[in-house]
Amino acid sequence: MDQAGFHKLRLAVQENAHPADSQHARALKRTVETALEGSGLFAEVELGRTDDVDRLVIGVCRCAEDVLPWEAGMGMERVWATAVVDARWEAHTVVCTDSIMEFEGAFTVDDRGSYVTLQLVAEPPLALAPQESGATGNGVVNGAGATGTSR
Repeated sequence: MDQAGFHKLRLAVQENAHPADSQHARALKRTVETALEGSGLFAEVELGRTDDVDRLVIGVCRCAEDVLPWEAGMGMERVWATAVVDARWEAHTVVCTDSIMEFEGAFTVDDRGSYVTLQLVAEPPLALAPQESGATGNGVVNGAGATGTSR
């Protein structure tokens, strides 16, 4: 599903229902966090909770070495399918470029339409810092360091 279609569908659900109890968001956070950490797709995984109905669970990840954002997106779709297997309804979207993967999902937990939403962003692996020409040393190249995600 494309991102605009997902947002339209999520809004329709939100207008006719309410966020699920926080226990559902906590359970989704734990399930997704555990699956992502064990997947081998990510070098860093950080998930949290918010009160924003569009992203009750949020996450920022860094792809593991040799994992491209689109590969992380495919892996996230598999994680999502497992996490929402008992959902009454679900929808999601994945957008990937060379420099970022963004996953958004929503699902309902009961017949009243109580919902949980997720937004996850993954950056590519850290690039190795280029060695300065003419530099001497032991040949070890340090990583570029952590960067924040800006939107």
